[in-house]
Amino acid sequence: MPDWLQELLEDSEAIDQKRLLEMNKLRADQALAAIAVIEQQIAEAEQIAEQEVGIVTSWKEKETTKLQNKINWLAFNLEKFIRSTDESTITLAHGVVKMRKSRDKIEIVDPNKFKAIGQRHGLLRHIDATDEPDMTAIRAFIKMNGGKPPLGVLLTPGQPKFSYSTNRKGESDVEEQTETGITGRSTDQIEVAA
Repeated sequence: MPDWLQELLEDSEAIDQKRLLEMNKLRADQALAAIAVIEQQIAEAEQIAEQEVGIVTSWKEKETTKLQNKINWLAFNLEKFIRSTDESTITLAHGVVKMRKSRDKIEIVDPNKFKAIGQRHGLLRHIDATDEPDMTAIRAFIKMNGGKPPLGVLLTPGQPKFSYSTNRKGESDVEEQTETGITGRSTDQIEVAA
């Protein structure tokens, strides 16, 4: 070991010896009391920090709600605007406004009635020793039969959905897309006995 390293280690050890407290029972008890006080200070600091976090979180939620309400109001007006046009997509400098028809909803309302016709037309699939409705085949069957669902199936036509996307500031090719529900829904539900 080089001399300079030996001297450095000895100096370090001497400094550590000077820092050590001369311990006896009284000093040990005082050290424990000091630790208890410091731990209490840590607990108080954590409590204050938790309260501050709560205050900041509450403020953030209020501000976010306020701003989201403004977004909802603007989106509502955008939806009314695109509905007043015959266009399904409007591309603008700061984003895109869209109106798209959603997929029809198919629901098996009477499994017993459906099972007979489902087997005849291949609308069931065999999974784990049971026959379950094959929604893809049912959709194809409905399309092939001019929109008439098989017996025991309820068809709820898809409704137009409004969505918009905005170009983020400074990022022209990145879009943030949001879809909202429509405001005036027609609840045309078709149940046909085939």
